[in-house]
Amino acid sequence: MLYNSSPCYIIRKENMKTLVVLAHPDLTASRVNKALKNAIENEVVLSDLYAKYKDFKFNIPAEQELLVQSNKIVFQFPIFWFSYPPLLQKYFDDVFAYGFAYGSSGQALKGKELALCVSLGGKEEAYSAQGMIGFGLEELLSPLKATSKFVGAKYGGHFAVFGATQGLSDTELAKKCHEYKGFVA
Repeated sequence: MLYNSSPCYIIRKENMKTLVVLAHPDLTASRVNKALKNAIENEVVLSDLYAKYKDFKFNIPAEQELLVQSNKIVFQFPIFWFSYPPLLQKYFDDVFAYGFAYGSSGQALKGKELALCVSLGGKEEAYSAQGMIGFGLEELLSPLKATSKFVGAKYGGHFAVFGATQGLSDTELAKKCHEYKGFVA
């Protein structure tokens, strides 16, 4: 049995393949992340951290079981101040524990695919050495790529939606949602 995005319901999913760990602090106000979630929620197992853990206290065994039963794990989140939301950091601190995700007996994530889905408010051209930010998205995602390597997982790349707060049209968002379904498959 696995917990879904609502803390009150339990779902069964045989031969689970893809887990999406969603970490958005205000999903109801998010046009992009809400649309991405809606596009894939029937295709994957979804763990919506902010919906389940408003108190920032994880059910660590349940979250670890979701990871163990998955072949592909996608972390979906908005980039805020060039990083990921605080609950996702706490998730890594608590759930990717010594003896589970790393250490001499921590092999639970070895060989699994870890991928990222990120939304960014700025336009793509801002995220380069020559752009307004001065760093590319690959550089901003380096800590998570290092995490993947550290736990013995394969980094599966990233899916990015730029311009989330700067004029992303409904047509462009619909196209991104369709592409995201392929990315998580």
